[in-house]
Amino acid sequence: MNYKIAQFIITPGQRHDLIHEIYIAQPDADKEALAGKLFALIELQAKKTDSLKIINFLISALNHDYYQNEKMILRERVASIKIEHIFESALAKTNKKLAEFLLSEKIRLNPARANITIGVIYNDSLHFSNLGKNKALLIYKSKTENSLKYKLADITEQTDKGETKKPSNIIKLFSNVVSGALPPGGYFIFSSETLSEYLSAKQIIGIITALPPGGAAEQIKNTLSKINAYVPFLGIIIKNTAGADLAEIKIKKPIASTRASIDNLIATEEQTEKLLTPSGLVNGKTWSSFFNGLTGRFSFKPTHQIGGKTFLLKDKIFSGKRTSWFSLKKIFNLLKSYLVWLIGLSAYLFKILSNKEKLAALFSQLILSAKNSYRKIKTASFRLFFWYKNLNRMNKILLSAFLVCLIILYSGLTWQNIKNKQVKNQAALGGLIAAIEQKQNQIDASLLYNNEAGAKKLLEEVNELIAELPRKNQAQKDQYNILTAKQRVQTEKISRVVRTEAVEVANFINLNAGAKPANITLTQEKIFAADAAQKTIYSIDLKSKLTTAISLTGQTISRLDFPGLDKNNNIAYFNVGSIIVFDAKTEKLSALEIDYPAKPQKIIGFKQYNNRYYLADQINRQIYRFNKNGSKLTGAAWLNSPEDLTGAASLDIDGNVYLLKNNGEIYQYSKGKKQEFLLAEIEPNFSQAAKLALSEKQDRLYIFEPAGKRLVVFDKKGNFINQYVNDKLDNLKDFQIDEANKKIYFLNGAAVYSVDMINTK
Repeated sequence: MNYKIAQFIITPGQRHDLIHEIYIAQPDADKEALAGKLFALIELQAKKTDSLKIINFLISALNHDYYQNEKMILRERVASIKIEHIFESALAKTNKKLAEFLLSEKIRLNPARANITIGVIYNDSLHFSNLGKNKALLIYKSKTENSLKYKLADITEQTDKGETKKPSNIIKLFSNVVSGALPPGGYFIFSSETLSEYLSAKQIIGIITALPPGGAAEQIKNTLSKINAYVPFLGIIIKNTAGADLAEIKIKKPIASTRASIDNLIATEEQTEKLLTPSGLVNGKTWSSFFNGLTGRFSFKPTHQIGGKTFLLKDKIFSGKRTSWFSLKKIFNLLKSYLVWLIGLSAYLFKILSNKEKLAALFSQLILSAKNSYRKIKTASFRLFFWYKNLNRMNKILLSAFLVCLIILYSGLTWQNIKNKQVKNQAALGGLIAAIEQKQNQIDASLLYNNEAGAKKLLEEVNELIAELPRKNQAQKDQYNILTAKQRVQTEKISRVVRTEAVEVANFINLNAGAKPANITLTQEKIFAADAAQKTIYSIDLKSKLTTAISLTGQTISRLDFPGLDKNNNIAYFNVGSIIVFDAKTEKLSALEIDYPAKPQKIIGFKQYNNRYYLADQINRQIYRFNKNGSKLTGAAWLNSPEDLTGAASLDIDGNVYLLKNNGEIYQYSKGKKQEFLLAEIEPNFSQAAKLALSEKQDRLYIFEPAGKRLVVFDKKGNFINQYVNDKLDNLKDFQIDEANKKIYFLNGAAVYSVDMINTK
């Protein structure tokens, strides 16, 4: 390769709290020719064990995300994929993995105490991202009048100039990438902040330029070892060994005149800037000149400047950080430029339109220009016609044959270019499809060995690749549908989706055309469905499948919500100011008056447990417990202190009290105090969870989400088991679990359906 690279590390004898490491990748020759060489300079101030874990993880993840990047595979076939894009993609993935690693290992990393430089050199191009106080120094040749000298410039100062430093985000440590070309015969030094404090710029230039990188590294170590320092020194030296002669040929020697010298200097400056400008950035100078020209033409007071702002050559050869497109300063300047241009244009048009003489002169000039253009075209056409007419027969034949051959040649070249593009696109598409199929096969293998975490990561990569698939013709659409179908199947396997056939048990519409049951309750032999609007309770005998309706006329009933079954087969329904108790054996009703300790606001749950009743009120931020006193329920606040119950949707009890929020969170309370409880994450996440049910005999916890057409099963430690999904049930209202007979009953509209339970864990 056209570069040499060396490193140096000096550790002081005294104890210090800095952990440092230098990493230079050692890929094989083919991989280095394709992807270049990766390097990293890391210095952390934290616990030694934590720092070593972070360094080892960062190096391993970066090396894998860069050299094993899916775009690197496509780069072998598609030359348009650039190294800087792959490097940026690798940094983004490493950022994400590092955040997950720190969270899983419970390590706190303070970005202010981290100095990390990560980069890659490919041919004469250099791309790097810097966090913290590490230095990036460029040594380059600068011609003076008498001799050839080297100059040193701090790239970190150049790229940070004029920008406000923002605190690094732990989720996005490496957000800015600096890209550019290393000048022919030039040197780049990445070092810790301490190097420039102990060695002067003259010393650094003298050592680096006089010796090869390896010798220069040893000389720096020898020089610094004589200093009784309490801090470590570390650095990487990179030299561009190719292109020096070519660069000298391209830069012309200045002519003796002063004006020619200035022109040559400007030309050299523009050429160097073009070489070192980060790829992918829009040339701001071209657009700036264009808009400045327009502004000058339409401004109120046109200025006549001979020259613009003068810059030193060294201030222009460095490539800066990529600023965000959403920078407020950038947006403000852009709006300001457009406003100035618009005002100038409006003023110019107003001057013309308000002056009748100028307006008439303008229209006359336009008409005259149009006539002149028409006359010239007409004259040229006649000349061409008579010229062709005056040719002899042989010349006419030869000219016609030449034109026909020219058209055929142009058509052939155009068609060949189209075919080449199609072949190139087909090759790229084939590589993309192969990469997707390979990762999908890896997902199947991971699922076979119960490696769900690995399968999830691979599935994320597959989703990104599938999004890049073109869908222009039918063949591409068919291929896309095949891959997405397999993707959906794998997603459901990872999400442990159980799709079972729902069997209709009964439909209450057959008893009452206006039936609108709101909930169901399962006893040993029957299912009861409450319909407050019709003042009816429907009954289904599970053995005989007989369906009957029990009328509740004569009762003051407005609600029959939150049904709860006690040990005596009595079903208690919440009815605002009272509790309606329905005896499932005798089918008789009784009522218990509720004596509220506070005015009820928004009741989100009501549950009976051990002859006591519990009621959750979202607005009052309290759970109340009621004791039975004759025909009345008297209650008191059960929580030790009010809780934020925003989004709470359901309540259930098994000795502890559980509250379900609509986003899937569960709050657990014991003796009026909140306990720590965490559910495992699932795909997709909850958004409209509606009901929570706890198993009495098995260690199970059920969350019902009608909007998602699913019932999700966890154990009581929060571990995910599986989820039942049925797309045909589109009006779900309630469910009941029959664990003894392994059945799940769903109330869908006015009908009850049964589904077989399947345990996957």
